[in-house]
Amino acid sequence: MNRKIKDYFRYFLYRVFQFIFFITPRFLMKYLLILMAKIAYKFNKEHLHIAQVNLDLVFGNSLSQERKENIIYNSYKSLLFNMYEYMENQIISKEKLLSKAHIENEQVILNAIANQRKIIFVTAHYGGWELAIPYIALKYGTLAVVNRKMDNPFINAAYEKARDRNNIIMLEKKVAAKGMLSAFRKDQFVAVAIDQHMKNGVEIEFFGKKVMATDATARLALKFDAVIIPVFAVCNDFRDYMIKVYDALDVTTIDFKTEDKVKELTQLQANIIEQQIIEKPQFWFWQHKRWKKYYKNLYKRSPLHE
Repeated sequence: MNRKIKDYFRYFLYRVFQFIFFITPRFLMKYLLILMAKIAYKFNKEHLHIAQVNLDLVFGNSLSQERKENIIYNSYKSLLFNMYEYMENQIISKEKLLSKAHIENEQVILNAIANQRKIIFVTAHYGGWELAIPYIALKYGTLAVVNRKMDNPFINAAYEKARDRNNIIMLEKKVAAKGMLSAFRKDQFVAVAIDQHMKNGVEIEFFGKKVMATDATARLALKFDAVIIPVFAVCNDFRDYMIKVYDALDVTTIDFKTEDKVKELTQLQANIIEQQIIEKPQFWFWQHKRWKKYYKNLYKRSPLHE
């Protein structure tokens, strides 16, 4: 019973914040979100530590501490802007949602559709990912999206309802493989964010460090001769994004160098995410333990940092 009361209370707070967001003029909302990012950057010590560890793993001494701190702050700002997208995209029209972005290299998607190829969109927790997914779904066709259910059932129900109105089918992460197979058989597209920590999967390198990564997209592409199209929502400003489309990874034309095509294809996807992060690192979600499996001790905070 206590858990249910807590869920109701958190859902109530969520709706209150949503209401405040919607009645606040947008030109003020931008600065409110920036203020929230500054507060998080100053006081969210645990995630500041995680972000610092990640930046040190990726860049070492090639970036100054000042530059790293600037990336962390802007990552918080990007996350807050993205949170606004998550809330606003639940209620606005298709036309208004699509107006918030323009797309670069769209021909890659159009060619795959014209050639009747099965498409797997891969992305990361980068920039406006809560805009990128519905943008693709509304513009090009139904997307089956792999996603972990939220702990709060009431917020999760609202989330699924919003996804449904934006032409998105939610696939529970634990049974995602069956859902992706079903989506392909119904001629739907599949979308997966593939940049977070995983306990299982295939071992690859990410920024020269060992990580575990999902091999589901590689296996699905190889099974169905599908194309993998990486997409990222790069933030120009508040409610203003560029949907960046990378060239497709086509399993029918890739010159695989090893017999382990699954691992090689998984690595190629990670390389593209790495390329985008290097280009504009301030938009990646640095506050998660991406390298936890192999560098777990680095994420532990010493008593001096408490």
